[in-house]
Amino acid sequence: MLLSILKPQGYNAEYAQIPVKTLSVRSGLAKYGKNNITYIEGIGSFYRLVAFYSDYSIEEDNWQELRMMDLCKNCSACVRNCPTGAIPTDRFLLRAGKCLTYHNEQPKDIPFPDWIDQSWHNCLVGCLHCQLVCPANNKVKDWVEPGPIFNENETRLMLKGEKFEDLPNYTQITINQYDLIDYYDLLSRNLSPFFTYDK
Repeated sequence: MLLSILKPQGYNAEYAQIPVKTLSVRSGLAKYGKNNITYIEGIGSFYRLVAFYSDYSIEEDNWQELRMMDLCKNCSACVRNCPTGAIPTDRFLLRAGKCLTYHNEQPKDIPFPDWIDQSWHNCLVGCLHCQLVCPANNKVKDWVEPGPIFNENETRLMLKGEKFEDLPNYTQITINQYDLIDYYDLLSRNLSPFFTYDK
């Protein structure tokens, strides 16, 4: 979509693999929460950041210092609701090794640590414990869009770690449609806490 706007004007754009949270805060698009998640005014934290670089010339420079939302100064909702204790009170940096999101994004051959209670899992990828209680998300947390629906056979195939190319064509289409392809190798591992099944 970005290219469809820039190309006719003679400009190019490419995906950039850079720290998008830091970039979003430095550029003024977002602000950090105490949970180290970024928030955009009016839409909270429920979005996916993507960065591009382009040869389009921009004259205005909004670069700024990293800062936390003012709302966080007297609030500890995320700290109290993080089941793993990943959000500290003595520093701003998250204890990443304790964060469920960190463990949900590990390669599929790395098991979840024994100290993670199965009941703490709440997302296919990531974690929503701190975001759902955050006051900055009060007005947006119910903006739910329909997600993918997989039948019992599709779910069983994913739990067993079936190769993507061996899935039924309609399942591949759904995974691509909902932009889950980059996470596909993690799905069998991350689905497992929610299901028991016969292998």
